[in-house]
Amino acid sequence: MADLDREAMRAVVERIQRLSDEHWWALDHSCRLMADNAWMGPTGSKFGTDVQADQRELRDQLARAVHSAQRKLASLPDKTT
Repeated sequence: MADLDREAMRAVVERIQRLSDEHWWALDHSCRLMADNAWMGPTGSKFGTDVQADQRELRDQLARAVHSAQRKLASLPDKTT
């Protein structure tokens, strides 16, 4: 049963990593546009600041999810050794 649990968790880790990789760049285009002054003025500045903060938060949460899943996998007994 532990081997099955470990294999299932390994699949979960791989899935979370794939999703993280897929979504890591989700706000890049918006951040680049704002850095190139696509929207100026106070409202544009606020939006640019917000989208950069959102990008940092997204990346932090993705990294945490991957790390958490990897820690869980590492904590499971490995019956193959």
